[in-house]
Amino acid sequence: MSYIPQKLLEKKLIQFLEEDVDYGDITSELVPNVLVHANIISKEEGVLCGLDFAKIIFKFLDVEIKSSFKDGDRIKKGVVILELKGLSRNILVSERTILNLLMRLSGIATKTRRLVDKVNETGLDIIITSTRKTTPGFRYFEKYAVKTGGGDPHRWNLSDSVLIKENHLSLLGDEAIQTILNQSKVKTSFTKKVDIEVENISELKQSLRLSPEIIMLDDFSISDIQTAIEIVEKNNRVPRPLIEISGGISEQNITKYFIPGIDIISIGSLTHSVAAIDFSLKIVGIQP
Repeated sequence: MSYIPQKLLEKKLIQFLEEDVDYGDITSELVPNVLVHANIISKEEGVLCGLDFAKIIFKFLDVEIKSSFKDGDRIKKGVVILELKGLSRNILVSERTILNLLMRLSGIATKTRRLVDKVNETGLDIIITSTRKTTPGFRYFEKYAVKTGGGDPHRWNLSDSVLIKENHLSLLGDEAIQTILNQSKVKTSFTKKVDIEVENISELKQSLRLSPEIIMLDDFSISDIQTAIEIVEKNNRVPRPLIEISGGISEQNITKYFIPGIDIISIGSLTHSVAAIDFSLKIVGIQP
C-alpha cells in the first residue's frame, strides 16, 4: 500500500467522525459518562479489514483497545474482534463511524479474497484488480481493502498511468489509436505505463503495432479473448504486453475467464456494489 503519514491518516479518519458528530451527540448526553467495557463482535464470517483505522479513532478518543486480530485475518461469526475500555460517551459517539468502516472494508476484502482464492485454485498467475469505481473521498480505504483481500488496487487516480478508453478515442476520428498512442509517448513520462482499451480484434492489432504495456480487452466474448491471446503470443513483441480483461465479469461467472494468457482481471463491483460484513458494538460492563 502507498504510505500515508500517521497524522494525515488520522486527519482523514477524524473527518469521518466529525461528519457524524457535527454539533454533538445529543442522545449520549442523556446517559451517564462513565468508564465502561465494550466489545466489537463479528456477526458474519469474512475477512477482517479496517481494524487499524478503528484503533486510530479509538486512540484519538482515549479509548483503550485490545485485540488478537489484524487486518486480513479470516474471522468467524460471533468472535470478539476488539475489546474496549473508555468513557461511555466517547465509545458511543464513535460507534457508527467505526462500525461503518469495518463493515464496508471487510465486505470488500472478503469478496476480493473469494475471487483471489478461486484464481489460486487454478494455479494461473492472474491478478484480480479493482477500478476507479470507488466512493468519492473514500478511495484510499476501499483500495486498502482490496489489497487486504489479496487483490491489486490498479490505478489510484487519473495521474497514475495512461488508460486510454473508448471516449478518448472517439474524440480523435480516423487513426485514433495510432494518434493517441504516439501522443502518449510524447506527452507523458517514461515512468507511466500505457494501458489501452480495445473493443474488437481489429483495434487489438492496431494497438500491438504501437507497443502499449497493457491491452485491455473490453467486453470480449470468450472466443474473442482466446483469439486475442493467440494474436498477442504470435506477435513476439518483447516485452509482451500484459492482457487485461474487463466488462461484465462477476463473482458468478469469473471462472470461465480463467484462461491461460490472461494477466489481469479488473472488476468494478469489488468496490461499487459489494455487500458489507455485519459487526456490532456492545457495552458489556460498567466500572465504578
